[in-house]
Amino acid sequence: MPSLLVQDSFDTARVIAYYRALETEREGGLFQDPYAKQLAGERGAEVVHSLPRGEEERWPLVMRTQIYDEIIQHLLEQETVDIVINLAAGLDTRPYRLPLPATLRWIEVDHEDVITYKQEHLADQKPRCLLERVALDITDAQARQNFLKEAAPEGKSVLVLTEGLLIYLQTEHVRALAADLQKQTAIRWWLTEYISPLALKRDEEYWNTFAAEGVKTRFAPEGGLKFFESFGWESQEFRVPIHEMRRLRLPVKLSLFVRILIFLSGKVVNTDAGGFVLLRRKPEEVSEGDKEDEVKDTTPDQKPGDEEHESAKVDDELESLLKKED
Repeated sequence: MPSLLVQDSFDTARVIAYYRALETEREGGLFQDPYAKQLAGERGAEVVHSLPRGEEERWPLVMRTQIYDEIIQHLLEQETVDIVINLAAGLDTRPYRLPLPATLRWIEVDHEDVITYKQEHLADQKPRCLLERVALDITDAQARQNFLKEAAPEGKSVLVLTEGLLIYLQTEHVRALAADLQKQTAIRWWLTEYISPLALKRDEEYWNTFAAEGVKTRFAPEGGLKFFESFGWESQEFRVPIHEMRRLRLPVKLSLFVRILIFLSGKVVNTDAGGFVLLRRKPEEVSEGDKEDEVKDTTPDQKPGDEEHESAKVDDELESLLKKED
């Protein structure tokens, strides 16, 4: 019987590739990844079919892939981006399947075994941009700093991706990474995602019971976006998972809890609960007037105390709905 244990980050990469393969084969799938099945291999299928609810758990990963695709393409269309750095790239195939500018420099970073495997399996395929691969353990602080300094030279506009990475890191490692990215002034954007402490607690009851120590989920920032803001990053675009699930019309069987969240999420957007975020470097100096404008833009009709009032209303509505269900 196949092991239920997810051994390492290579296994997680194979699982995600297998989910992309399933979505590619699904009628009306959100995206096409003709390389995913080959990269996932037998091990990817084995792990997914061994995990309880293995195939059902694919929807958050399918959604994440689609959202990253959309944000990356939109940013490349709207802004000048010279370099994309994909940290812990895994078995991602965007340089092959997205309509990227031929002059774009795309750098994939991961462990040497992942890099070697990927080079072998995609040797006959031609990327649509200038693709480079670097073998590196990004938790090695000195190696990471040296790499970023060289890969993000001054005068360039750089986008960094950390798709599916932060959740596996210790908080101190995420802090160090956020600070290192901020030090390189060429890095203007950072696309990532995070979950809430509540979601992390649920992971303890599912994923972490099957995962080896190196791939247990660990990071869920208290205060959500405030964590990143403290390192000089601000939100340029934020996607709420529940809203995105509904927008993308994913064929998910919804529990009562999720249906209630969907009902309530249209009333109050709580970034503390987690989501997908395109971060941008904060300006070096912001005047007091600009700060006031930013507040007005992000909370147009909100008065002091409104947030607490709305949260209380949400709590009342949630309690009422649960009573009706009982």
